[in-house]
This record gives sequence, C-alpha cells and structure tokens, in this order.
Amino acid sequence: MEKDINQLNIRLLVKEDRDKIYDFFRGLGEEGEGFFNINRDNEKNVYAFLDGELTDRIYWAAFAEADEGEEIAGIVFLWDISKKIPWLGIGITEKWKGRHLGRRLMAVARDYAEASRAGGICLTTSQKNLRGQGLYERMGYERLGVHLNGEFLYLLTFPNEEK
Repeated sequence: MEKDINQLNIRLLVKEDRDKIYDFFRGLGEEGEGFFNINRDNEKNVYAFLDGELTDRIYWAAFAEADEGEEIAGIVFLWDISKKIPWLGIGITEKWKGRHLGRRLMAVARDYAEASRAGGICLTTSQKNLRGQGLYERMGYERLGVHLNGEFLYLLTFPNEEK
C-alpha cells in the first residue's frame, strides 16, 4: 500500500470505478458512515451520478495501489455546480485518514470551483465531526452557524475579481 498521499492519482470518477466505489464505502468505518454516508445517501448518489441521473455534480477520487489492485482512498464532490456557490462533500477511508488526503482532495474541488468562476463553496458537517471541522477551518472555510438540518454550516468565499 502506498503511504505518501502525493503519489495517489486523483481523477474524475467513471462508470468503470463502480466496484471500487462499493469497496470505498465499506472502508469508511463507523465515523465515516456516521458523518459522510448517513442512510447510504452519498453512496446512492455516486451510483446515480455514474448512471447519468445526477448531472449537476462532479466527483473525484484518490486512487491508491493496493495488494488487490487499485483502491479508492477518498472521494470529494461538488453538487449544484451550475450555481454560484456549490456544495462540497468529502469522505476518506479509515486507513487513509490522518495523512492530509482531505486537504489535497479539497484543493482539487476548490481549483475546479474557482476555474468555473464560482463565488465560493459551502458545506455542512455534524457538530460531532471535530476532525472535519478542523480540516475545513484550516482550508479557509468560515463557520457561519447552524444549518436548518442541525449541522454546522461552513462557507469558503473566493476573492472578487471585479475590482
């Protein structure tokens, strides 16, 4: 297994990744299931995206070489990408946590959003997700308060180019 997250290949998800996606969601662990894949919603949405049913989204995955072949170490995605402020979601498998992969994946999503001339990115996270909150704040997201769903609401704004 690769140890250095800089050696991971980050690319867009494609239909041929379907089996790897299944394994990714099985590798999230209890924390990842509780914060990222509640009721298997994110897993269902990835499959719907690959089937062409969710067109206002984009998904990237970090791929690592494993004994059994290639595996997904983490996924980041944006939805409502046609809106001025898209939403972000991110999940890392248990065995890849703590290596700064989240930072690298979030940078990919940010680069895409900035290149698409978005005004920023927003996200929500469980109030119990302390690890995630620390990551988002280190990445420049500001906690705005509590969303209607009871989770913390975060916003990252991009510099205004119209000066």
